[in-house]
This record gives sequence, structure tokens and C-alpha cells, in this order.
Amino acid sequence: MKFLIGVILFSIVSDASFARAQDVPRPPESVKAEATTGATSEGIDAYVQRVMQKRHIPGVSVAVVQDGHVVLAKGYGLANVELGVPATENTVYQLASVTKTFTATAIMMLVSEGKLALDDEITERLTDLPAAWEKVTVRHLLSHTSGIKSYTSVQDFHKTARKDYAQREILDLVAKEPLEFAPGEKWNYSNTGYFLLGMLIEKVTGKSYGEFLAERIFKPLEMTQTRVNELQAIIPNRAQGYHWDAKELRNGDYVSPTQPFAAGMLVSSISDLLKWDTALSNHVLLEATSLEPMWTPTRLSKGGEPGYGFGWEIAKVNGHRRISHGGGIPGFSTQLSRFVDDKLTVIVLTNADGGHSGALAQGIAGRLVPALAAKAEEPIADQDEPTTNRLKGVLEGALKGELDPELFTDQSKKTLVPRIKEDRARLASFGDLKKFQLLERKESDEGVRLRYRAVFENETLKISFALEKAGKIQGIGLQPED
Repeated sequence: MKFLIGVILFSIVSDASFARAQDVPRPPESVKAEATTGATSEGIDAYVQRVMQKRHIPGVSVAVVQDGHVVLAKGYGLANVELGVPATENTVYQLASVTKTFTATAIMMLVSEGKLALDDEITERLTDLPAAWEKVTVRHLLSHTSGIKSYTSVQDFHKTARKDYAQREILDLVAKEPLEFAPGEKWNYSNTGYFLLGMLIEKVTGKSYGEFLAERIFKPLEMTQTRVNELQAIIPNRAQGYHWDAKELRNGDYVSPTQPFAAGMLVSSISDLLKWDTALSNHVLLEATSLEPMWTPTRLSKGGEPGYGFGWEIAKVNGHRRISHGGGIPGFSTQLSRFVDDKLTVIVLTNADGGHSGALAQGIAGRLVPALAAKAEEPIADQDEPTTNRLKGVLEGALKGELDPELFTDQSKKTLVPRIKEDRARLASFGDLKKFQLLERKESDEGVRLRYRAVFENETLKISFALEKAGKIQGIGLQPED
């Protein structure tokens, strides 16, 4: 669900004044971390360092805001392994899909100013779009309910990571594809939607995406380390991204910033993201009436809520609201989680793909607010053992690089099966599968989703399978379990 190009393994289809054009919002006060209690600080330090060692993460920067006060802002490990440069609160990381929180805010600023409307059809705003997209609105793009195929899921797209694309070339990757569903009917994470939102920002404002965000967000908030990524630019404190290949640490793959664009091309530090969090809390850029739909789960036209607003994932952790977004791109894993009922924000930036940032953020939150601590999931009764045995066989085959393509949907044969085979070495490093326990089963008109705990010799994972009604595999997601 993030901006992913060949990142860890494989994944399922994760009241104050409003600033008008002539206004200049007041920047948040400078960031100063107040001391946490010794026990809390030591506990977080030990936890982060343990996860870093287990997941082979070179560098991590963490920030925590509690009750409006910055209680932690520090780095762990190395921002650059080859040069021995420590990670700090000012280390600059690629944000990947955390970028979407900024893109959505920029769009809502234009909506508030009357320059766009949520129900504007995008074909009326942008030229030469496919006729099939004529009923797609700005609202649909923001909420991932457009039905437009994500260009990052196109077969072999991850193999072109180094290619510089023109905007039209990105759109052409999916322009001839039919909509995956009628706009507003279903939810499916689409990087194409946020790419189009970036194009809308440029069309409406007459400025580049980076220029508009710098003028209206970064400079007013004094976010001096936040900008669009340019691999040729000199960016002070920039972290090097890394990848663990199951045997050794290697430099992360090069990804042209033209590919993620408004879906994931920003870089920033935890120091700047603390200013971002303060601006959101104090409604510096947007009034509460504009923020509310961003932080409210989208309603689908046929009922149901997918757990996503505008640029933010909406969920509950043990009954406590969490508004968040994560990101993944080769070399980096990021997470910004705001636990609004608990007045707690946790920001985690890492320089490793598959950097466990979401789980790290959740683990830190649970150590500060015990009610947010993860609860151990117990296996449930399995009423469909043949399906479980079939999926267990798929997993055991993946460990050996052996898969039966006929167990997958036509789309998954093209996109998912090759990625699983490419990750054979990393999968094999887990060791033999010892246990495979059903944790959850959800059925719908479209098929069934199942979650399992897979206990290997060297690793324990939670694995999700999405099956179509005929039982073929649409997607697989893996998440490490502490």
C-alpha cells in the first residue's frame, strides 16, 4: 500500500487560522526535546536497537510528541555506513508515501481557496486523459477509490527503477487499462491517483509541484530540510539507503524521483516532521473543516469504509484512533503515526527497505502508552483446512523458488509470481517452516482474506493472503512479528 518498487519481499494489493494565498502562516516554535523519564528513554533505546540488529537496519531517527511536548528526537546507528556518519534528528531520509500527506494537504488548500472542488472530474482539469477516466473526481484520487490501476503494479515496472519518466509516459503505462472498478465503488491503493494529484497541483497553480509545496508549506513552516528529491542535488545530512540481501548489507537501488513524483518523492528529517505534526495539530495550514474529511474514513458507494481518508490511513489500535501513513522505497522505510485519542505522535525514519518502521512506531507507542501495546493474537479454529494446506504449500514452495502459477490470478501471475521468485534468497534465509496458524478469516462478495502466523527457524511472520471467489491468489503480504 506504499510507494513500493521492489521493496521487502512482496505485498498486497499500506481551529487556528486558515492560511489563504495572501496569508503567511505562523511557523511552529523551534523543536526542543524534553527529557523522557530514564526508564522510558532507556526502554525505547533498547527496543529500537534490538529491532535494528534483528532487521539489519543501519540507521533510524525517531521523534515522539506527547501532550504537545517533544519528548524524544534522536538518531540511532549510521546514516552512512561507508563513511561512518551517525544518524541524528537532522538526518534527511526519502519519505516515500508519507509524501501523500503533503500532497493531500496541498490539494485541500486549493479546494479551500476555491481553485479546485472535490467533485471536479479530472478530465475537465487535465487534457488527453483516457475516456474511461471521465467520471473520476479529485475526491476519488485522494481516497484511492478511482479504480485507476496503479502504475507501480504494472508487470516488470520495478525493473525500470533507474529510468527517468516524463509524466505522460507514466500515465501511458496504465492509460489503456480498464478501470478496476467503478469510481467510488471499491478501494485499491493507487500511486497513479497521487501522481495525477501532483499534475493537478501544477496545472491549477502554474508552478511545479516542488515549488508550490516549498512556497505554501515548507518555507512558512520553516521546514528547511524538506524538499523534492533530486539525486544530483547536494542535500546536507542526506542518508544513504540500504538493502539486506539475506547475507550482507548493500547499497539500496537507485530510483529515479520522476517515478514517485507526488506519490512519494519528498525527503525530510524528523526535526522537520515535528514541525509538520505541530502545524497539523494547530490547524496552521487548514481549518478543522478541511482536515476533518482527510481524517475520516471514506464511505464507498455500495457501503463500507476501507480505512483511508484523504492522504491518511485511518485505523484503531486496541480501540484507540490512529491517523497515519507509512512509506517504502528501495533503501528507506518510513512511518508517521498520530494516536489522536492519546495525544501521541511517533515518527520513525529508517534507511533500509523493509526497515520495519510501522512496527517500530507501534512498538514505541506501546511502551509510552500501555493501552497501545500490541496484544498477542491467538490462533482460531480452522474450518477450511484444505485452503490452509494449499497456502502453506505455496509458502513452502516460495522458500525453494518453486511456484505453481495456476494457483494465482492472471494479474498476479504477471506481477506477484516473478517478485516472489526474485526474493528466493531472502525467503530461504528464514529457514524451514515450523508452524502455520490461522489468525483471521474474512469473507466478502469478492473473495476471502486470511491471515496466518508463520513460524520459521529464524523468523516469525504474519502472512496475509487475498483470494478471489474462485480461490486463486490475488495478493500476499508479509509483516515481521516481534
